[in-house]
Amino acid sequence: GDSVRRNMLNVVIAMLPAYLVSLYYFGFGALCVSLISIVSCLLFEFLIQKFILKGKNTLGNMSALVTGMLLAFNLPSNLPWWIVVIGAVVAIGVAKMTFGGLGRNPFNPALVGRVFLLIAYPVQMTSFPQPISPEFVDAFAGATPLAALKAQAVELGDVNFLNMLSGVMPGSLGEISAISL
Repeated sequence: GDSVRRNMLNVVIAMLPAYLVSLYYFGFGALCVSLISIVSCLLFEFLIQKFILKGKNTLGNMSALVTGMLLAFNLPSNLPWWIVVIGAVVAIGVAKMTFGGLGRNPFNPALVGRVFLLIAYPVQMTSFPQPISPEFVDAFAGATPLAALKAQAVELGDVNFLNMLSGVMPGSLGEISAISL
């Protein structure tokens, strides 16, 4: 009963707790970034398969869905939609399909997309909104706790580890809650 589709479905299920936490803390921004990332990855894989590679449709194996979710998990919730689309093009078109698709790429496609975006758009990729909580009505950009520690902007004793475990901290969608991961 083992198959690529089943394995990819298991990965999607395993990511759901972290995704739900990101929706809870980042709201509509997390929903938009993740939907744009997933739909873009699915669309680009379909288009590349159909018009460039002229091969069979591989959307059924769910690997493009997983790539879209993983890419979204590596992005801040306030990223403009067009940057998310560029990340999907790089992830699917450059990192995955250039090497022949699933299982043939030397690097994780979602992470290649993230690295490209980090190099191309460093300000947007490192401006993380503060999660919505009772104290905050809106979100603002700020450093992650590790970035603040590295920059020596805060002391180790000032970091709230309970917030890091639960997800009340700035960061990318899929990195904020250690417990959900």
